[in-house]
Amino acid sequence: MRSPRTFTRACFGLLPAIFFFGLPFARIAHAQSSSPANAAPPPATTTIDAAPEATAPFSTDAIATTAGSVPPPARMTYLQYGIAFTAEFATGGAFCDDPQLNCILGSGGGIAGRLGWRSAGDWYFGGAYELSKQDPTKLYRLAILQQLRAEARHYWWRGKDTQPLAAIGAGLAGYGNEWAIATWGPTAFVGAGVESQLADGPVLGFIVGYRPIYFWRFDDTNQQAHGPGFAHMVGIDITLEARDPFTQ
Repeated sequence: MRSPRTFTRACFGLLPAIFFFGLPFARIAHAQSSSPANAAPPPATTTIDAAPEATAPFSTDAIATTAGSVPPPARMTYLQYGIAFTAEFATGGAFCDDPQLNCILGSGGGIAGRLGWRSAGDWYFGGAYELSKQDPTKLYRLAILQQLRAEARHYWWRGKDTQPLAAIGAGLAGYGNEWAIATWGPTAFVGAGVESQLADGPVLGFIVGYRPIYFWRFDDTNQQAHGPGFAHMVGIDITLEARDPFTQ
């Protein structure tokens, strides 16, 4: 039977062998316990999807550029206004039918002012006030013909600097001596002409029209009676107008 001292020496003799063979296994176990596979999973995070990028609106300009064509110009409306030098040629009427009376309404000339709206298309709508001195064959000292009209124009060749046009209008006319109105009545006109814009500047025009005027009966300053009837006029306007855009 072995003594306790012999058993103690045997145990201390085995310690180096246990340390030598057990150290590699301890390292392997430690590495496995600290590996990512055994690590606690990261906390779940809530992700918010980024908003989709805003897409540019559909553009015909891009298509036109891709196709190699020039996009159309911006459509604009204008305030169109100006003056006109006008001539009124009398061609007869009720005031000149009586051979015993001098014609109290002859040819003359004057000036007109216009103000209107020019559409982005083919139309112009506006008003005009015309003042002209007529030849009264000495029956009046200063014969004045005044006209207030609503007018419309239709243009062709849209987009061109020079455009032909047709014009119509209607309104009232008054006639008398030295700004007085001795007689008045309705008037209308129809005409044609051409209009041209000078390098984004003023607009020059030329319009010829027929203007019948119906006057009521009246007496002149010599107390001569003139019966009601039509005065037939041919008007020629040389216009000078400007355009101011309303919108773009």
